[in-house]
Amino acid sequence: MTDTHTPILASSSPATAPVSVLSPGQVALRRALKHTGFWAGGGILLFIVLAALLAPLIAPYDPAAQSLGARFVPPLWAEGGSAAHLLGTDNLGRDVFSRLLFGARTSVMLGFLTVLVSGFIGVSLGLAAGYFGGWVDLAVNFLINIRLTLPVVLVALVVVAVMGNSLTLLVMVIGLLLWDRFAIVTRSATQTLAGREFVTSARTIGSSTLRIILREILPNITGPLIVVASIELAHAILLEASLSFLGLGVQPPLVSWGLMIAEAKSQLLFRPWMIAIPGVALVCLILAINLLGDALRDITTPEGKA
Repeated sequence: MTDTHTPILASSSPATAPVSVLSPGQVALRRALKHTGFWAGGGILLFIVLAALLAPLIAPYDPAAQSLGARFVPPLWAEGGSAAHLLGTDNLGRDVFSRLLFGARTSVMLGFLTVLVSGFIGVSLGLAAGYFGGWVDLAVNFLINIRLTLPVVLVALVVVAVMGNSLTLLVMVIGLLLWDRFAIVTRSATQTLAGREFVTSARTIGSSTLRIILREILPNITGPLIVVASIELAHAILLEASLSFLGLGVQPPLVSWGLMIAEAKSQLLFRPWMIAIPGVALVCLILAINLLGDALRDITTPEGKA
């Protein structure tokens, strides 16, 4: 009798599915979609920027047009309000809503231009100090120490009072006073990266110094720089508002939110809405910038929130 043996077939395990590796851009997008601060801050800031850009199309009146017969019209929701002036009129009969839109253009534009100026100066000095070290580092530290001894508001007041208060001068003065944080953060981060393996490898294969700084170091410190940029953007807008409130900032026919607050300060006890409207707009803008800056830090850094 012949035994019939049933052949035992080795069961092949199913092929393991390939693990998908997300690119840095996909990781950042996934983090952004989950980050509440990104949506809140980015949404508010986008709304304000769009309103500023489209101000000539949205504003119902010329922001400088005066109508003494329509002075101190309250906003629509207040007693005596008019649909012709949604946010009321000021002491010269100018439409507050139109001035708010055009004031956003001035405040946002000045803030971004100031950050470009201060960021270029600070990042350039910080990269040079952190990468080269030695006497370059000592010179940059000396400049940083000099800058830190200067009171920002007082120096800005003196310079603007002596040289005038044009928008270009305000951008240059504020930009030259707010570069120190960029330099300190960039210097520290560059010193940390200068001795890393990928930088050493780039030197070994003969990459130029400029290429190493721009291609190897700078992209790896964008996270901290984004946070600094958000802080300085808010700082620049507040500084311009402070100068305008003191009468040394933006001058008519230009309009900014700080100037609107300054022009309405005499009506604080009688018509508080004249100060509250540009004040709330300024608070919303600063809050949006800070929320977006914190969110971008979490999104772009490896240890950020997933």
